[in-house]
Amino acid sequence: MRGIGELGQDGWAAGEATVAADGSREADAAPVEAALLVVDDKPKNLAVVASMLEGLSERIIQATSAKDALRYLLHHDVALVLLDVQMPDVDGYELAALIRQRERSRYTPIIFVTAYDRDEHEVARGYALGAVDYVFKPINPTVLRAKVSVFVDLFKKTEAVRQQAAHERKLYWENLRTRADKLQTERALRQIEGMQSVIIRSLPIALYTADVKGRFSGARFLSERMASSVGFKRSAFVDDEDLWTARIHPADLPRVLSQVAAIAETGTLSTEYRWRCADNAERVFLDQAVLVRDDVGGPKEILGTCLDITDRRQLEQQLLQSQKLDAIGRLTGGIAHDFNNMLSVIIWNLDALARSIKANAKDRERVANALGAALNCADLVRQLLTFARHQAHQPKVIDVAEMISRMSRLLGPVLGEQVRIEARPGQDIWPIFADPAQIESALVNLAINARDAMPDGGTLTIEGANLHQDKVDAEPPQGDYVLMTVGDTGVGMAQDVMDRAFEPFFTTKPPGEGSGLGLSMVHGFVKQAGGHVAIDSAVGGGTRIRLYLPRTTVDRAIDDRSSVDAGGIESSRSHAVLVVEDNAIVRGVAVARFKELGHRVLEAESAVAALEILTGSDPIDLLFTDVVIPGAMGGLDLARRALELRPGIRVIFTSGYAASFNSVADLPGEFLQKPYRDEDLQRALSRVLGSAGAVTPSARDPIPVPSA
Repeated sequence: MRGIGELGQDGWAAGEATVAADGSREADAAPVEAALLVVDDKPKNLAVVASMLEGLSERIIQATSAKDALRYLLHHDVALVLLDVQMPDVDGYELAALIRQRERSRYTPIIFVTAYDRDEHEVARGYALGAVDYVFKPINPTVLRAKVSVFVDLFKKTEAVRQQAAHERKLYWENLRTRADKLQTERALRQIEGMQSVIIRSLPIALYTADVKGRFSGARFLSERMASSVGFKRSAFVDDEDLWTARIHPADLPRVLSQVAAIAETGTLSTEYRWRCADNAERVFLDQAVLVRDDVGGPKEILGTCLDITDRRQLEQQLLQSQKLDAIGRLTGGIAHDFNNMLSVIIWNLDALARSIKANAKDRERVANALGAALNCADLVRQLLTFARHQAHQPKVIDVAEMISRMSRLLGPVLGEQVRIEARPGQDIWPIFADPAQIESALVNLAINARDAMPDGGTLTIEGANLHQDKVDAEPPQGDYVLMTVGDTGVGMAQDVMDRAFEPFFTTKPPGEGSGLGLSMVHGFVKQAGGHVAIDSAVGGGTRIRLYLPRTTVDRAIDDRSSVDAGGIESSRSHAVLVVEDNAIVRGVAVARFKELGHRVLEAESAVAALEILTGSDPIDLLFTDVVIPGAMGGLDLARRALELRPGIRVIFTSGYAASFNSVADLPGEFLQKPYRDEDLQRALSRVLGSAGAVTPSARDPIPVPSA
């Protein structure tokens, strides 16, 4: 037995049940305990009653006041309350009323213990307040134990039932949660399996298993995408075990079979091979497999996947081709400057020789042949520079439909009567901003190639159309383009020829019949214009070359430089010219020619030396400068500085390598591409200096130059 004071420190809760979050009571592992609360203001009476009840309950709680009793009942359940009626402050009847008012103890049985209230009125009052019985003093221990034992048993059975119900309710909720978790897991698993199924169906992949000791049958289970790409039904590979291996390229099959046979030792397999589709087109597969071992570590079977990597290999080839072309372009640009300088000296001296040579037909023919060969070399360099995208161009707003119609008429005599030309200029074609001469040259090159591909005649088609590209990862990139297509009905190209079509000097024509620079020049021009070029061709199916040129928003053409205002220049024949050229031989030839034309000449080998002259007092009417000058300041920067120092000065630029600028529109002056002839120089002087820059024609007839 423990008194009320003893239980106050540990919360009176040892060994009792706890309350669950849903309001139910969760049963402890210990048996149900029934506590008895005895309330009497006399400690001796409490001790006597407790001794009478000993053995009936695991705990007998003694309270000497109503306050202590209510405090205990506020937190604990009891099987029975034995309540003395006569107590100071709060008597038994009042305490019983307070017990019945509390929700936790409303139904707790109460037995009144009294020595005085035996009349019916007082007994009735006790029952009305919730008493279940009376025990009168002096107490008969046998009667007291008999009555208390009934309520103790009832409490234990009730608690047992309640604990069982709580346990079953807990199991029920746990079962519901388990089922919900299981359903959620199954739903998530089905979603994952569905996603995996969609992915497998869409990937260019095939799966297979193979017996280590059996014959290799290759892929058996194909995705829908792969089956569609190879042209066979998926079931065909299940029905015919030898179908996959039978379509492997004969040159690759022995290597594949040997690697499969060695997988028992290596444990893995990774190989690439060519595979022939239903339409006999070849695709490239990456076959990867692993060896699965049995429980004792021996080889059991092979699990493998076949991945279609054809597109990847094509992209790698395109990248390799692009890098190769870029390297050739850099090499071309690197040698063009020096090569054009040398050609300039040769052509200028041949022109001078042609002007001074006597009327000897044999010598005149030799000079003409040499000059023609030099001009051919200059044209080859220009084509290489166009391929390398280092050729300065003079862009204008172009009406593509008009150009297609005009070029179609001009090409007729060039292509001959066996080639029929169909022009489809299109309607409402957008304008483009490009160099007309380069577009015309590109069309001529493509037309001549088409003619050569149709030795027995055929049809050449030139079309124009508008194209809006909205795909992100595509060629050409997003934007508006004018599509120019040149197609023929000729012999077509094989894939290996198409792969090299844009390489400089690559040609399928017999030696001496083609330079191999036509398509290279077209490729370079289109790329320089910010566009894209593509080839569609098949052996025996003709060729279509598509040029994608960006649509322009410029609403008018660049001013024609032939209309340069010559005002402000003195009309006298002689002008002061500053020649800036780092190559001493080229500079000497230019200085000599300007002097022959009657001009006063100053010369400088660098921009720094030229600036010293420009800051001096010598009059200078014309700055004749190379664009590419060694040092920190190039020809373009020199010209801008010269215009600041002398606003009225005129400028002529020369260059054999125009990598420092993209368009002559970037230059504040006239431009001459090296190597240029004497007549080109005189026309430039005429445009810049007016008629005063012109030279009186020579009395001698010019030597005719053989056509290139």
